[in-house]
Amino acid sequence: MLIVIGSARALPGRRADLVSAASAVTSQTRDDQGCESYGFYADLADEDVILSVEVWRDKAALDAHMDHPHTQEFLAAAGPLIDGTPTMRFHTVAG
Repeated sequence: MLIVIGSARALPGRRADLVSAASAVTSQTRDDQGCESYGFYADLADEDVILSVEVWRDKAALDAHMDHPHTQEFLAAAGPLIDGTPTMRFHTVAG
């Protein structure tokens, strides 16, 4: 199992747009083959920070997800809404 935890800061005044883009990709991604869990969450200490938590069956499932049109559309939409570089941490967990 692969767990991916991400964090991104919305540009000032763009949080709602980032949340909208994240909401749009979530329902499609949850239907991706090998997706165990996928969601975006608010940082309680900083409302402009959006966290992502993804659980994938394996790296191959994550790689396939990255190639899907809905993922590419999300990345294109979210990129201009983010302040700085998002962080992503990858954790492999035994079965």
